[in-house]
Amino acid sequence: MKTYGRKVLASMTVLSMLMCGPVAAEDQSGPIKIVVTGITDADFIANVYATFLEQQGFEVERIKADYAAQFVGLEAGDLDFSTSIWETSRDIFDAALATGDVVNMGATGVKIREGWWYPTYVEEVCPGLPDWKALLETDCVEALSTIETSPLARFVEAPADWTTNNVARVKSLELPYSLESTGTPAALHAAIVGPMQRKEPVIGWGFAPDWMTTEYEGKFVEFPDFELDCINDPAWGADPNEIWDCDNPAGYVWKVAHAGSEAKFPRAARILRLFQLKTDDVAWGVRRVDVDGVDSIEAATEWLAENADITADWAL
Repeated sequence: MKTYGRKVLASMTVLSMLMCGPVAAEDQSGPIKIVVTGITDADFIANVYATFLEQQGFEVERIKADYAAQFVGLEAGDLDFSTSIWETSRDIFDAALATGDVVNMGATGVKIREGWWYPTYVEEVCPGLPDWKALLETDCVEALSTIETSPLARFVEAPADWTTNNVARVKSLELPYSLESTGTPAALHAAIVGPMQRKEPVIGWGFAPDWMTTEYEGKFVEFPDFELDCINDPAWGADPNEIWDCDNPAGYVWKVAHAGSEAKFPRAARILRLFQLKTDDVAWGVRRVDVDGVDSIEAATEWLAENADITADWAL
């Protein structure tokens, strides 16, 4: 989805354009164009904001865009607001802000993390976790191996169209692990949750916000802390000839606006600045969509109905 994290397929399609009641006088008429990316957690955040605007009487148009392509649209003014800019794509985030055409509207309050994740009981066969060096121990590798991967351990990798940097990480840190890619987020969850339900050793790609890392007791492996030199200077870190001998960056999900859109829709922009969610809120939304099969807009509507005390502050 991001430079150091997940990616989504490029597309630009209008998902919806709804109108409800009179728009505040200070905001111009016309639809407010809000980015959705086709990724559950990002779209839940976007739909909470978009649906709240609709409830306030604004006309909203949800535009589906590739994560990286949205910055071009925001700079050009083809898109008004985005609620899902990951800290992990700080390079293109900062480049967009540097143009002066994109404005940082603050953090959403949603903390993010991506990386190697395991259920806590795996520490019984891999003592020393969450320190990454425990993954090198023979007993740990054997416990996490399968008939198909032996003598390597099995790592449940994210879908192929996500960017995890694990190929480089395995090479630079000489991790004896076979990256077994999953086709979809549902397949990723199933490949990790199934063994957990049987209390079998398993390790794979985890991320937050997400229902799996919220509902199950587990931890992220602690690799060397991320620094820009880790990906820019091979001499940094454990292997002087390779990059990505470090963890993925962590941080927050941010909100941005096209500079002209803040002037065009001042009240909607003010709501965006006040708009806040918690990581657990988004994990709940992801579960409603991915597990319960609820439409993302419907899940957002449910959340808004149950949290009127929180949303009241957004419209001040």
